Amino acid sequence: MNATSRNCIAELGGLFDPQSVAIVGASSTPGKWGFEYARQLLGSASSRDIYLVNQRGGIIHGNEAYTSVQLLPARPELVVICVPAAQVQSAVDEALEAGARYIVCVTAGFKEAGEEGRKLENQMRDRIRAAGARLVGPNCVGLYDAAAKLACTAFWDLPPGDIGIISQSGGVIVDLGMRLPRERLGISRAVSVGNQADLNVGEFIGSFAVDPNTRVITAYVEEFRDGRRLFEAIEYARDLGKEVILLAPRAGEAVGRSVASHTGSMISNEDVLASTCADLDVVRVRGIGDLLLALRGLGAPARSRGRRVAVVADGGGSATLGTDAAVAEGLEVPGFSVELIRKLKNISPNSGVGNPVDLVGALDLGVFQPIIQEIASSGEVDAILMNGAFNNVAGASMEGERAVATNIQNVCSQSGVALSVATMATGEPAMTALAADRVPVFDYPLEAARCLELGRKRMPVRKLIATVDSCAFRGKTDYLASRNALGEAGVTFSKSLHAKDIDEAAEAAGTIGYPVVLKALGSLHKSDSGAVVLGIRDETALRTTVADLNNRLRPTGFSVEEMVMEGDAMELLIGGIRDPAFGPTVVVAAGGTKTEIWRDRVVALAPVEEDTALRMLSSLRIAPLFAGFRGSSPVDLSAAAKAAAALSRFISGHENVVEAEINPLIVGPTRCVAVDARIVTTS
Repeated sequence: MNATSRNCIAELGGLFDPQSVAIVGASSTPGKWGFEYARQLLGSASSRDIYLVNQRGGIIHGNEAYTSVQLLPARPELVVICVPAAQVQSAVDEALEAGARYIVCVTAGFKEAGEEGRKLENQMRDRIRAAGARLVGPNCVGLYDAAAKLACTAFWDLPPGDIGIISQSGGVIVDLGMRLPRERLGISRAVSVGNQADLNVGEFIGSFAVDPNTRVITAYVEEFRDGRRLFEAIEYARDLGKEVILLAPRAGEAVGRSVASHTGSMISNEDVLASTCADLDVVRVRGIGDLLLALRGLGAPARSRGRRVAVVADGGGSATLGTDAAVAEGLEVPGFSVELIRKLKNISPNSGVGNPVDLVGALDLGVFQPIIQEIASSGEVDAILMNGAFNNVAGASMEGERAVATNIQNVCSQSGVALSVATMATGEPAMTALAADRVPVFDYPLEAARCLELGRKRMPVRKLIATVDSCAFRGKTDYLASRNALGEAGVTFSKSLHAKDIDEAAEAAGTIGYPVVLKALGSLHKSDSGAVVLGIRDETALRTTVADLNNRLRPTGFSVEEMVMEGDAMELLIGGIRDPAFGPTVVVAAGGTKTEIWRDRVVALAPVEEDTALRMLSSLRIAPLFAGFRGSSPVDLSAAAKAAAALSRFISGHENVVEAEINPLIVGPTRCVAVDARIVTTS
């Protein structure tokens, strides 16, 4: 995130703590937006001036209403517009003339209403930006700041806390406002972004990141208009020590575009979103339920430093179900060391203690305390998942049960080990004591395990690389030109010569040396149209092949290429697209003519360094074959990573390149060469 972006972020502080607010469209009619906004703002007006504006004037909520913004006694820092769509433009003009710094446009009927509405929205945004002001919305339901006592909303009644909410849906904020108190959680700051004509989710993430009262930032995103900037903002927030949760439903169908190459048909918004979240280790959830699990995990007394989990249960079934739940969430249930098993056996000789721990028939929570203490202090796990009844402590009073629970929680917290509990006895004193200390307590082990995974401490696999020095690609994009351009970018290609006719083809083949590959130029997918002929071994066969291709395809020319014969070689695809939402991307995949069938691919935001490209290749399902399989030799994977990184730099460095692809890239034990290439530009 650059310095200009940081300055814009700092300036947004006035949006959430304005000295004065004007409500254009304030109403005395209950149920109207103007009535509710006026009621909420006046109710939190102790530290700022609130001005009501209504064309008819009068008294609203016991306060005088002005007939125009221009008649206000002082400049409004923030203007809220909740008038019919036909009146919005004039209301915006009045607000800007009065010197407003921020405008919140509640009114709908813009981009979401069609092309004419989109034009009006863009015009409004341009006028506001030209005046040096910023716009929230349109089609939004306001904002809230607990510390500033700002309730610039219509219907929200939000509990104060340390969770920031940025949402494309006002209803999601309402939903969380009702649910969070049940989880002993509250909201520091919230904003409904609406159509994001000006201020967007990424900018608000940056603003929330510098808010001292916000610990966790939650963003509900339906549309990734500038996905790269959003993830840059997430990186910025995390660098400042803030947790970020992305609530994003599964993206739609593949990005609409002309399918000009295999890569274009493979990558979708969901591919890029999922891979970027994995790369940056961002908490991404798809529903409110998982969001609440993540918030509980992030707010627990101790958070898991990794994925190693000990399952401690009061019976075989509970142990098995707890283990299955942990594994299903991608957590590890490693076997304990001999030394730890010995210590646990000394405590409970008749129990299974190899992980999972099955304390047979142990309904007494006190029995679990020394077991958990040994496990937590061992350094062998990052978290403990307890699954069972846990409904009494032998001979203990209610306070005694609570004390045992507190001791268990303290032991885990002091060792930096996360604790999550699944029990049928959530209402028992010990369990309510744990819950009161913010230890996640659930009815079922799947919830307990998912809470551990969502709440663990995250560690990005890599940092985003800024796309710099981008310029337009001015070269040609035919097959031969594409080979040359990507070759100059750092990709090694097989030997090739261009031939215009049968005699030049024969001369080229003699220069390269048989066997050769002959490609008829001018076809989009050469192999699909029969324009590629492999393994031509002599001049007679070459001349016959050229004649056949001339007869069938009427090519513009030929590419005569060496026949790459690399033992134990594999075919890969490396490519990328300029995604409308995320910008330049790179993909590595199982290649060849069946690449769409295998659908074995890994995507990342471009550019990538060679180490990231190597990790991507190693993440493919076919990766075990790279090291050699049943007697085959290992392939030069580092050379393939170098080629992928070079292609990623090419597409990210040329703003008009929308697709680039090499398929196949032949990777063997001693050589890594590209034998096909394609580049697509917008102009």
